[in-house]
Amino acid sequence: MIKVGPMKLYVRTFGCQMNVHDSNRIVEMMQGEGYQSTTDVKEADLVVINTCSIREKAHHKGISEIGRLCKRVKRNKPDCVMVVAGCVSEQEGARIFKLAPQVDLVVGPDQIAQLPRWVRDARQDGRIAMTGFDRGTRADFLSTADRATPRGVSEFLTVSKGCEERCTYCIVPSVRGPERFRHPDDIIEEAVLLTENGVQELVLLGQKVNAYHYDGLTFAGLLERLDQLPGLQRLRFTSPHPRHMSPSLIESFGRLRTLCESIHLPVQSGADGTLARMGRRYTAGDYREVIGGLRRACPEILISTDLIVGFPGETEAEFEQTIGLLEEVRFCGAFSFKFSPRPGTAAANLPDDVTEADKARRLEIVHNVIERVEREIRHDLVGKRFEVLVTGSGRNAGQLTGRARNNQIINFQPAKGATLNQAPGSLHQVEVTGVMPHSLEGIPVADEAQSG
Repeated sequence: MIKVGPMKLYVRTFGCQMNVHDSNRIVEMMQGEGYQSTTDVKEADLVVINTCSIREKAHHKGISEIGRLCKRVKRNKPDCVMVVAGCVSEQEGARIFKLAPQVDLVVGPDQIAQLPRWVRDARQDGRIAMTGFDRGTRADFLSTADRATPRGVSEFLTVSKGCEERCTYCIVPSVRGPERFRHPDDIIEEAVLLTENGVQELVLLGQKVNAYHYDGLTFAGLLERLDQLPGLQRLRFTSPHPRHMSPSLIESFGRLRTLCESIHLPVQSGADGTLARMGRRYTAGDYREVIGGLRRACPEILISTDLIVGFPGETEAEFEQTIGLLEEVRFCGAFSFKFSPRPGTAAANLPDDVTEADKARRLEIVHNVIERVEREIRHDLVGKRFEVLVTGSGRNAGQLTGRARNNQIINFQPAKGATLNQAPGSLHQVEVTGVMPHSLEGIPVADEAQSG
């Protein structure tokens, strides 16, 4: 049957913000090849499943989705090209063909830039597996070059990739490769393109983003350069490492115009013994010093974190030290997980001596503490005013939703007859009036409303 009309592309994304960024670039690249995006997998001529393997659960979920989608799509459309991309591809390589025989193409993260070529080759030659790491040259970073692509209010911008920290539990160095830093001129050029196309907020990406350096330019220096862009309203970054929170970077909070009053700073554990076995190369006291510095530089900053419970050798006393740190630091949110061994990591060879029951109990305690503290922090925000960057419509009719600079989601209802600019990207002063389970409620302060 001869294909009539444009080819259709369906992308399914798992995992981190880096994968979201990569999927966005995949869509742009394939649109340049004449594909149209679709949200209906039954229409697709090309399906890309962008996977994550940082945790065992994410890995298994990705493999399960690969098998499910491939069978479903190939049954009705055998000519559809099935692509597995991302970290599971780098980890498993050609073994994916045994796990899911319907897959046509396996592409590691550093091979995504050549995806149009690999798709054409797969259509002609059948199964192809392309893995391995690039050298980190200027052409090796996935960047947008398309001014015509519609933009959101916030966009990701890669500044580095790979990691050499070698935390004992982490598979990232194996699937994302060694550290490579992007040329600052290329970063600025892409930032200018995005802001000229209506982007208000940039989120800088890197597996260890604050370790960035290039020809004497530090990460703090890069933030300084980006802060000078006239079209940029807000600047964030993820994921930083506590060991690389330099004094100049800490001092940037509260000083740079665009740098937002929030940070996600993984701690993983509050016990020095556990941190040492994790290979984190800082102590709980070091982490507390960083937090103290951030709050002195920017008293209104809100801080979230990552935590692992049940790491091999974690005693009840060490777990209690983690709870003590949570109570002391008062995080506004956390991604917390039970330890699961990842293949090829040093921790996979440690005796997993914490029972599943203890892991589950400790995780529940962590969740309860985090939820309580987060709720208390949000209640303390009631009555305060924040600049909200509108991202879209809220759940209720006529309601708008957006984020404050401290990364809190705020829903607010313009008054009847108000002439507020309601478009995504507009900026408004909003007074917080209530607390919802995962967001805040507010009312716009009409005489201080702004447009973005």
